[in-house]
Amino acid sequence: MYTPVVGPVEGGAALALAGGFTAALVGHGHLRVFGLGLVACAGVAVFAMLVVNRVVWRDRDVVERRLLLAYCDRLENVHGQKWSVRSWVQEVDVQPNGDVRQRISFTVVALCEVLYFCTFHDRANWEWPRRHRRRVQAHVRSVEVRGEGGTRYDFTTSWLDNGVLKMVVHLHGGVPLGGEVSLSVDMFWPAKCLPLMRGDRADEFLASFAEPVPFAQYVIRLPVGERASFEKVGMLTEQDDCSLTRELNQSGHLETTLTVRDLPAYRKFGVRLDLA
Repeated sequence: MYTPVVGPVEGGAALALAGGFTAALVGHGHLRVFGLGLVACAGVAVFAMLVVNRVVWRDRDVVERRLLLAYCDRLENVHGQKWSVRSWVQEVDVQPNGDVRQRISFTVVALCEVLYFCTFHDRANWEWPRRHRRRVQAHVRSVEVRGEGGTRYDFTTSWLDNGVLKMVVHLHGGVPLGGEVSLSVDMFWPAKCLPLMRGDRADEFLASFAEPVPFAQYVIRLPVGERASFEKVGMLTEQDDCSLTRELNQSGHLETTLTVRDLPAYRKFGVRLDLA
């Protein structure tokens, strides 16, 4: 699909390009010079139109993503697309330059007649530059169990106004009431932990859920040779069933693990790390 102006202009530029080539090949003297100039001008026009089309398509893609997510919100709020998380394990590998590779493995339980999608959010914990958004990568697969699974799932992402990345995972055929589906989301975030790795500030790795969660775990791995101070986040009391450990794994990475059982709804939990 083209804009009303861009389509005819591209057609004219293509004709000018063909005519210029013809004049440059068969013509002589001033005709050849004119043909070469026409080719150059037409080439610039075609390139400009390609850039315009790319911008138009990118803007249209942003609008379509927002509309799709808005309709998913309406289905969730009005028609009861509900689910709960049975288990959640988030593993974060921080690179020396502040880039992050993370894997989220989770199981959701359908709380409605048929569950067609599930949603989660993520963000960088600082004034992360917008220019990095186009470099964020994500892949969603089912969890492989005894050789079965590992297939890809479709998903839709959109950036909210507050810098939060919203991801909607579309479930194959829907999950019936009480049914479960286990998924794995691999993501690459450029510069997500850059202030932490520069030593500019501490960073917090947090998550929360709208329903109680029987089991949740957060694992953060730092580059080899890095050491950090750490503490629990989320007002976890003595009555909460949780543990926080730190150890060097077999690869020599400092690994901090927070494990929580029977996490209440809307309770933020996580780990605060500081390299200073």
